[in-house]
Amino acid sequence: MIAQQKIKVTCIFTHPIRWVPFELVAKYINRNKFDIDYVILNEGDPMIAFLKSLNIPHTVTSFSDYSQTPEMVKFLYEHLLKNKTDIVDTHWFAGSLVGIQAAYYAEVPVRVFTRGHPSIKYYTRHAASKHHLIWECATNVIAATNKSKEGMIEDGIPEHKITLIPIGFDVNEYENVEISRIEQLRAKYLGNHQGPVIGVAARYVRWKGVEYVIEAYKKVLETYPNALLVLSGTGIDRANIDEKIRNARKEDIVAPQYDDIIAITEKLSQLANHSYIEIPFEADLFALFKLFDVFVHAPTDSIQETFGQVYVDAMLSRIPSVITCAGCAADYAVHQENAWIVDYQNSDQIAEGILTLLKDSFLREKIINNAFLCAQQYDIKNQIQRLEEFYICEFEKRRK
Repeated sequence: MIAQQKIKVTCIFTHPIRWVPFELVAKYINRNKFDIDYVILNEGDPMIAFLKSLNIPHTVTSFSDYSQTPEMVKFLYEHLLKNKTDIVDTHWFAGSLVGIQAAYYAEVPVRVFTRGHPSIKYYTRHAASKHHLIWECATNVIAATNKSKEGMIEDGIPEHKITLIPIGFDVNEYENVEISRIEQLRAKYLGNHQGPVIGVAARYVRWKGVEYVIEAYKKVLETYPNALLVLSGTGIDRANIDEKIRNARKEDIVAPQYDDIIAITEKLSQLANHSYIEIPFEADLFALFKLFDVFVHAPTDSIQETFGQVYVDAMLSRIPSVITCAGCAADYAVHQENAWIVDYQNSDQIAEGILTLLKDSFLREKIINNAFLCAQQYDIKNQIQRLEEFYICEFEKRRK
């Protein structure tokens, strides 16, 4: 019997911070069916170390300026031809812009891009023509949520090109968190703190709604003066960013990239220093979430948060959540069943949700249990199964 030939898949992307879902796909995709390699367009990408640890084939290059687009397309074109790639799967704008073009010229049968941003009506960082170029050269588009699919259709991407495949999570990682890891982070961040802990995991960008959470927290302190607000994943080094802002002001430089950080900082200045902590980044989020009594994620609208990974992080960590509906939450959230849902930009409702979940143990347990069961749909096994079926189906359609 002749062994079935493997389908060759090349993933092309660049991402400045660690993105665990990419790692999980690389780790769990069936090597008996797929011969997978990666092209990373950033020499400092955290994914590189992970690929090395698993001996997964990868090529690293640098694509730091869009003026280099022709050269990068040529580089990828030659790589795809040499590799005899059957499927190209690209992520994020930079990887998709050059990867999909290269795949088109190399006549790769299946050309996929997974989009991680909202409708281009709201995402104006790049010219609309560049977005059109990507999906015109692509054979397929992957959406992570129904909201992201709606944005694609709104942009004019033909619906028949779009496949919905939610991001996957390694459920076991959330279930098997050693007590020692939790206690280590408790000592590191909480010290001897004894009151309730309100957790947030959001970069300091205004649309994440951090300002509204801080305003709500001020009301929580009236009932729980010993509460602690943990602002994690802020993405900023406080000392470093404060110095940059001071220097910009001193030189009378208009620096709009700092506007959101300044607005959030001003809100924090209204709190006592001991009532909150900031964590720029914590790799062991599985242990970190176990420190929270209530988790809050309150994007200011339904547009920006295309997936919202932290929603699922909290559900799998068995932490009750106060949320606004954005990203994947719009696909599953039911008020007082698996989350406490609030209106956008409403600090009063956020405070009410936090206080209710802290006081009502029955409702708290109900939401924890329902949310955990709901989150099983995001198990990495489901994503891998859907992705593999998608790859095989699309390749069989287009193979020569």
